[in-house]
Amino acid sequence: MHSHIHRTHSGYGHSSRRDFFHQLAGSALAGASILETGFLRAAWARAQARTATGRLFDIQKVADGVYFAQAHPQVLTNCNASIFVNAQDVLVVDAHSKPSAAASLIAQIKKEVTPKPVRYLVNTHFHWDHTQGDAAYRATGSKVEIIASDTTKQLLEQNARNRLKASLDGVPQIIDQLKARLAKASSGAERELYQGQIREAEAYLAEMRNFAPELPDISFAQSHVIRDRAHELHIEFHGRAHTAGDVVVFCPQKRAVATGDAIIGFLPNIADGYPREWPRTIDSITRLAADRILPGHGMLQPNHDRATQMRNYIEELTAIVESGKKAGKPLAELQKTITASSVKTLQANGYGAYAADNLNRFSVYLGSRTPLEDRLSANIEAIYQNLDRA
Repeated sequence: MHSHIHRTHSGYGHSSRRDFFHQLAGSALAGASILETGFLRAAWARAQARTATGRLFDIQKVADGVYFAQAHPQVLTNCNASIFVNAQDVLVVDAHSKPSAAASLIAQIKKEVTPKPVRYLVNTHFHWDHTQGDAAYRATGSKVEIIASDTTKQLLEQNARNRLKASLDGVPQIIDQLKARLAKASSGAERELYQGQIREAEAYLAEMRNFAPELPDISFAQSHVIRDRAHELHIEFHGRAHTAGDVVVFCPQKRAVATGDAIIGFLPNIADGYPREWPRTIDSITRLAADRILPGHGMLQPNHDRATQMRNYIEELTAIVESGKKAGKPLAELQKTITASSVKTLQANGYGAYAADNLNRFSVYLGSRTPLEDRLSANIEAIYQNLDRA
């Protein structure tokens, strides 16, 4: 039996405990960055020692020197990571929701991929499940430079305190819901599942209580290129999408692109997004000479089919919501009348079933509806609010 928590990002303009618990935070509340640097490194060392042996990711080879680390589902979600092995070192894309998860991946990379040290870490955007693990890379003993867009660095500076507090404030309510489900569990397997999820939530609270996130070392407006003997890595901003500062990491020689949450395997999260611009941004990304898409959540995509379906879904739903809003329909009415069966792009070529399957397999859900219905409703609300975002 599977249990799922579907989480969406609380918008950076209107974050609150209610938003956190209503939406939760799976592709998540945004992470991270305070200027404080003297946080408790001894505590991090203990956390890493406890968890670095845990296997939280499935790592698969995508091309020579390119690997995709797909995150196992957790109550407080971890993003996927992409791994590019250079001639002498490694670049990792995205850092998960907590340092212990990043420490776990670092250990897996050394064991399963290469003994070369991680030299670069890219934050594709500012959300917590992609940045709060940055600190683990600082504690490796090697020099690691964190890279992000100028906009992501600014959003980290502006939002870390409130977003982190919202996540911590929301977890006790998640634990209460899990305990209620545990009390009603009808089998040993169910009880074990909920007990494990409660432990995950409690561990997140314990680990993140004294957390002080890191800021990027290198930021840029449009692109930053790392030219290595093994290949080139182009870190590029292609336009606003999931957030105002999304970047991708494109390796032309290996025809692979890591997209963060600009392209994912779920229905998109639009709470911090730009629904009018997002389809054009995906168009720009898919024009890159890359066959393989390494998304921030969900499965590896061996071609552009799913990315194009996601692009078309955002465009169609935005047009439907815009038409309803112009006609004076309230949000609640649109959420009631726009169903998965009425959205043509969800019915075309199995996209809705694909997105639902990814949500079921790679997220944890505590809502009363299906994860797909919950995400669609959240998308409608986010588009309604963000249509005219500057």
